[in-house]
Amino acid sequence: MVSEEPARSRINEAVDRLTEEFKGRCSPETVHDFVAASFHSYQGSRIVDFVPLLVYKSARNQLVALVSAGGVSVAADART
Repeated sequence: MVSEEPARSRINEAVDRLTEEFKGRCSPETVHDFVAASFHSYQGSRIVDFVPLLVYKSARNQLVALVSAGGVSVAADART
């Protein structure tokens, strides 16, 4: 299982970094949702050392794809 405290701190750092990187393209809520979904997919993992890095990379890749596809704008994202 993913160790909550250290992992949670690193996950919060990932949210902060991605929120800054996607500022003006995705809302903070969208970034948080993608990170949370990615983190959830690793719940129950037996090897947890790299979970925060994997969560960051997975969420970032999904956000890049979303933005590249034109699937979100800050204004549209704020309404949903």
